[in-house]
Amino acid sequence: MANQPAAAGLDRMRWLLVLMIFATAAIAVAGGVFWYRNATRGGRDFSSDYSDGVAQEADATPRQPVLTLDPAAFTGEARDAYQIARDKPTLLVQLHCYCGCDHALGHRNLLDCFRDRHASICAICIGEAVDGSQMSKQGSPIEQIRDTLRARYARAE
Repeated sequence: MANQPAAAGLDRMRWLLVLMIFATAAIAVAGGVFWYRNATRGGRDFSSDYSDGVAQEADATPRQPVLTLDPAAFTGEARDAYQIARDKPTLLVQLHCYCGCDHALGHRNLLDCFRDRHASICAICIGEAVDGSQMSKQGSPIEQIRDTLRARYARAE
């Protein structure tokens, strides 16, 4: 009879050990998922989402996040297109890019092309941004802009 309390204590220790192993595994899986999701986004450094890259002070007015690379880092048509993306993110996020970057780079919309350097070397991305901006300035509805861009650029896909 003296062995029963010792056996119960041993069973409890085994149970705690199994519980700790499962908890550790769950934390490792969650960390792996977080790492994978961050890695598939290009390992993006979210600290650059603010216009000057400096942390805000508590009493400062909140700044709008920067959704594209700085247009000043580029020249010519690329600079103009990056400026359009910076000025009109709500337009570009509604447009599909027809260069194939959705498959090759995982871009979900035209704005994503301007979040990295891809658009700086892609005439289709630049052309779509310029054409979409011009049509938007003329008051064209988004459906018409989409249809026009599809007709002009879809054959490249």
